[in-house]
Amino acid sequence: MRKGFVLISFGFLFFAMVGSVYGAEKIRLTLDEAIALGLQNSISLKVKMLALQSAKADVQAARASYYPGINGSLTWIHIFDRDKTPSTTLDFAGTPITIPGSYMVASDPVTVSAELTQSFYTFGRIKNALMMAQEGVRAAEIDVEEEKRSLTVRIKRAFYGYILAREVMKVQEDNLGRKEDALSIARKRYAAGLIPDFEVLSAEVAVESFKPAVISARNEVRFAMLAVMDLLGIEGEGDYELELVGSLEPEYHLFEKEKLIQDAYKNNYELRQYQTAINLSGYQKAVAAGEKKPLIAGFANYSLQSGFDPETGKNLYWGKDSWDGDFSVGVRVQMQFSSLLPFSRENAQVAKAELGIESQKERLRSAQSRIRLGIENLLLKLEAEKAKIASSLKSVELATKLYNSARERYAHGLIPRSELEDTQTSLNSAQVGYLTAVYGYQSALFDLADMVGVDHF
Repeated sequence: MRKGFVLISFGFLFFAMVGSVYGAEKIRLTLDEAIALGLQNSISLKVKMLALQSAKADVQAARASYYPGINGSLTWIHIFDRDKTPSTTLDFAGTPITIPGSYMVASDPVTVSAELTQSFYTFGRIKNALMMAQEGVRAAEIDVEEEKRSLTVRIKRAFYGYILAREVMKVQEDNLGRKEDALSIARKRYAAGLIPDFEVLSAEVAVESFKPAVISARNEVRFAMLAVMDLLGIEGEGDYELELVGSLEPEYHLFEKEKLIQDAYKNNYELRQYQTAINLSGYQKAVAAGEKKPLIAGFANYSLQSGFDPETGKNLYWGKDSWDGDFSVGVRVQMQFSSLLPFSRENAQVAKAELGIESQKERLRSAQSRIRLGIENLLLKLEAEKAKIASSLKSVELATKLYNSARERYAHGLIPRSELEDTQTSLNSAQVGYLTAVYGYQSALFDLADMVGVDHF
């Protein structure tokens, strides 16, 4: 898929460069190509991908707690006031022995130490912290999936919105052509002396009065294209003309209501968020409960301390017997007894997590009920739009026949121009109504896709 994105990107740039040299080029994008380009250029998707990488780093940090920890330290201390013990003379069998005075501590001792610690048993603290971090990764993955899905549906909606505007523009241009055709017939009949000039003037007014509707329809096409370009991450207009290739046709599907509801319970972004929040609150509760239990860890420590000459007080950093080392091992059992008190922070965190779980469960049930009702309403709307399509299609067929008949009759002077204009208006309304009904059905499909949590059916 990524290779396809790159090819589309390079192809797009190539056509843009060609257009800058030889004039405006027309770049044609199908729906699939537009979706691929939009996903590649989406800044919000890139941000969520970065958030996913950050969440994965949190998992690595949480997993590191299973492994031994190694700490090192270097300490230097300067002691300003040191007392030297006085000389002492002792009498041994009549022989005096003098013990010279000495310093008890060095003036600038240096201590180098390294300690290795390993947790033996944490009563689930590390495990639950790791699972909480992994749940964060799943939440970030859900965000990425939803951004892709949501952007895909938004591009589809905007794409077909452009197709609708383009087709409506064509209908309005065709209707303008029919009015110009009626004006041509009126001029011929006037030249033949069959109708007064008022009939020609009236036909000219009808043509000029309808031109603003055509201009408005063309502007709607431009606006719709700008909406698509915004979703595709295309800024401004270059030396190229972008064209979307597609047609506005209804895509009928057979849906099973209960299956759609079950799929929505599994895929809907809002419901997945609530479930993630429930899981996170559960892990937070377990971590808080674990803090009320002992922490058992082993340690091994080795330290080196610089020596000194007791007689002169001189620090010894180099040479033989300059450093003295100590090695120790042990087991540490740590227990925070205040956590056992009813009013402790740990008990409050457990209670808060329990309340959070219940709150999220209630929201989940409420959202499920709302989604079930929304799916039922959308299925009814699809049926209604399907009926509108069938009815409007029949209206287009009848209005087309009626207009063709009226045109022939007007050309032979059998009906006034007002009756021909009525058939033009009816045909125009029927054609626009059909296109609107098709887009309404497609739009309802997109709404249903959002509700179920998919990007297509």
